[in-house]
Amino acid sequence: MTLIDTYKQAASLSSRSLSSLLIEAARLRVSRTKLGLSEYIDFRLYMNDLSWPEKASFGGQRTQAAIEDILVDDYSRFLSLDKITMYALMSGLKIPVPKIKAVYRSMRPSSIPQLQTLVDVSAFFTDPGSFPLYIKRSFGSYGRGNLLITGFDGHNVIFGNGRKESLNDFCSSLDEGRTLGWIFQESLAPHQDIFALTKSNKISGLRIHTFFAKNEVKITKVIFKINAGLRDSDNFEHGASGNMLAAVDVKTGKVIRAISGVGLHQTEIPIHPSTKAEIVGFKIPNWNEVVDLVTDAQKGFPGFICPGWDIALCSEGPKVLEVNAFGDIDLSQHAYRTSFFDEDFIWLLRSRGLDGLMYSPPKNHLRSPINHRMGIRKHHWLW
Repeated sequence: MTLIDTYKQAASLSSRSLSSLLIEAARLRVSRTKLGLSEYIDFRLYMNDLSWPEKASFGGQRTQAAIEDILVDDYSRFLSLDKITMYALMSGLKIPVPKIKAVYRSMRPSSIPQLQTLVDVSAFFTDPGSFPLYIKRSFGSYGRGNLLITGFDGHNVIFGNGRKESLNDFCSSLDEGRTLGWIFQESLAPHQDIFALTKSNKISGLRIHTFFAKNEVKITKVIFKINAGLRDSDNFEHGASGNMLAAVDVKTGKVIRAISGVGLHQTEIPIHPSTKAEIVGFKIPNWNEVVDLVTDAQKGFPGFICPGWDIALCSEGPKVLEVNAFGDIDLSQHAYRTSFFDEDFIWLLRSRGLDGLMYSPPKNHLRSPINHRMGIRKHHWLW
């Protein structure tokens, strides 16, 4: 379907003229947020439930790139890019994370079991205590390549969905020459309340944005990522995974809105489509523990002013799956149907003197007189 065909459908759904949508989308494209024409459709801004100022505050990839430039310290990025480094730091700070059982095709300290060959993996899989096992790239995002493995019959690897693959083919699929390798970690089970909602043994976790204000840590957004059971990850994948998103009230830990899909295919889902359990009103289990966990963990990452935390909700309590140096604003905007850059967030930026940098030129050719970094968006860092 072409973009103009999409706009025609959007005009029909909103009972508006095609020309009015095109004009509105063009105004947003040349506005300070520079929202893309396809992003206008993705966020359903053609509908009539939002005012013009509300629509104009939505951000897309261009706005996200600018805010990351402001809020993420370049020196700190590796702490989120390499999950083994990330887990080592968190473990040292006594922040609960999944246990790493081994790493594959990566040179690491001897404290971590290392598998380099097919023979090594075969020996590891022969131990029944290795399963269930969750596998993911140490350097990776969006859950690409994440796999749940439940067993090994001596020849074939058995996956969580029942599929089998020969050990040779499995190892070949992992061996991409990436020097950061793959993590073989414990498989986590969802909290019993999550299982009652989804009837799935797969993790449905949280994406939480914290903000490192001057004297405190504030939680700004909480998105509940509901696994539909079709993937081994709860990632949304721009709606392609079939997983759902839900907005959580930061004060109470209760779900206030839930959706599936994006754009023309996005629908609100107050009731779980498979289990018929109520999503809206669902209380996130161990909510106070979750709040304490992310507000404490944020203090270990001073180079990320507004990171996105992925939290697993387990029976034994919440665990940090990873910290993203910033995270994606689209998850929040889909779930809440409000801009990521709401009044509370702008106030937090203003409290650190950063609000004026969002829509100003980065001036990367100029060196800061304060910390000698290149670019005006970097002048606020203390190191």
